[in-house]
Amino acid sequence: MESANKKRGRPRTMSDEQRRVCIVDVAEQLFVRKGYGGTSTGEIAGRCRISKQTLYRIFPGKLQLFIAVVEAHRMRMMDLGNGYDDLPIEEALAKVFMIDLDQKAYQLRAAFLRALNMEAASSPELRRILRLHGGEANRAELTAWLERQCRRRNLVIHDVDSAAHLLMDMFTGSIIWDALGGFGWPSREARIEHFRQCIQIFLHGVLPMEGSAGPSDGKAEH
Repeated sequence: MESANKKRGRPRTMSDEQRRVCIVDVAEQLFVRKGYGGTSTGEIAGRCRISKQTLYRIFPGKLQLFIAVVEAHRMRMMDLGNGYDDLPIEEALAKVFMIDLDQKAYQLRAAFLRALNMEAASSPELRRILRLHGGEANRAELTAWLERQCRRRNLVIHDVDSAAHLLMDMFTGSIIWDALGGFGWPSREARIEHFRQCIQIFLHGVLPMEGSAGPSDGKAEH
């Protein structure tokens, strides 16, 4: 018996970094389901199996926790990775915007955008956090990435910041509207194809190239 007790030992304790990850993950799920206003720190602490005192030691307040959730979610909206400089620009953009997410991960990303943007509409403080720590931070990183692609002569863009804004409107806007409409794409493949077309339109436009065939080349118009 004594040997068994020694083997069992004391339960392993989590580091503060592990607790932080757990808190942010649980808070995000609750914010999506119940909203920021409808979620209490006590409920978050309870689901993480920690005391409120421990939670407040890691996050001094609920707004600080919300900022951490927004920043964690921001990393799932874009993935600049190592820059994807070894890929063709079309594939690099597909990687940056993670267009091939599985449906579960995609819907979590979309549900967060839908829930928090709707709640932020009536809360200036939440709206400011979403803008500064979400959209504007992502746009700044995307702008820097596009500038590097221009320096590498992969792209020619006269207003890089505006181009970054346009790309985010195409992708983030599509995700929010899809979530508001109950996820209207009939399949993951249809969603991916939509985003691939967004990339093609961004890179090549929709006007026919000089010498290219128009709709009369036998292909059906869409």
